[in-house]
Amino acid sequence: MENFVQILGARGSIPVSGPAYARYGGASTCFLICLGGQYILVDAGTGMLRLPEQVMEAPALSLLVTHPHLDHLQGLTMCRYLMKAGARLDVYGATRGGMGVEAQLRRVFSPPLWPVGVTGFPAQIRFFPIAGGFSIGSVRVEVMEGVHPGGVSLFRLSAGGKSAVIATDCTLTEDLLPKLEIFARDCDLLLCDGQYSEAEFPSRSSFGHSTWTAAARLGLDCGAKRTLVVHHDPNHTDEALDAAADELLQRNPRCGFAVEGERVPL
Repeated sequence: MENFVQILGARGSIPVSGPAYARYGGASTCFLICLGGQYILVDAGTGMLRLPEQVMEAPALSLLVTHPHLDHLQGLTMCRYLMKAGARLDVYGATRGGMGVEAQLRRVFSPPLWPVGVTGFPAQIRFFPIAGGFSIGSVRVEVMEGVHPGGVSLFRLSAGGKSAVIATDCTLTEDLLPKLEIFARDCDLLLCDGQYSEAEFPSRSSFGHSTWTAAARLGLDCGAKRTLVVHHDPNHTDEALDAAADELLQRNPRCGFAVEGERVPL
């Protein structure tokens, strides 16, 4: 099985639509990692509705939840995979607000906010707490805590000498950066939050996100073979991201903005 990461959704905060978002995409955060013979999803935004057919045929999938904010969970209740009897989804997530990952999802997806509970599907859903590093088949999953309101898990997935690091919804603070550089050292692919421009960031510094220039610098400093900036602001059109793309390349020639549907070999 080929090793790759596919960007199923890279939009942050809320999904968007329309011709102004046609190229980079409007689906909220969902990444598919095919590594070590495993299909592993990171986050369940509306990009989860676009699972490739080969993934739909898999008897079991794993889902890593970075944090339970709505834009990272919205795709779960309309996901075609969960409509398959005999299929299984294993969900991994940290305790947030005193609730385990199952309690978090049950709270979000329950009447009167949503008519169907998250476990009311033909597919089986199992829940697992995150306690340090763990393995999914031959894939080693390392976890570190990021900086975001309510907390966020950053992941490094490794198998067969290949690795991908997901650092979405995280402010790259001076205290965090040295640890994150070590965590992401020499990875094949770094997906890093870069929701804001340098000009936008001062008025949004408490929102739990970073600038695309900071993401580009992190990719360079940690030696990532490729860096993709994710969690695009819903107000940033294709035209706006195109205008910033040159700025990224000047800071890191191996960095760009993630494009919905893009498939990156590992």
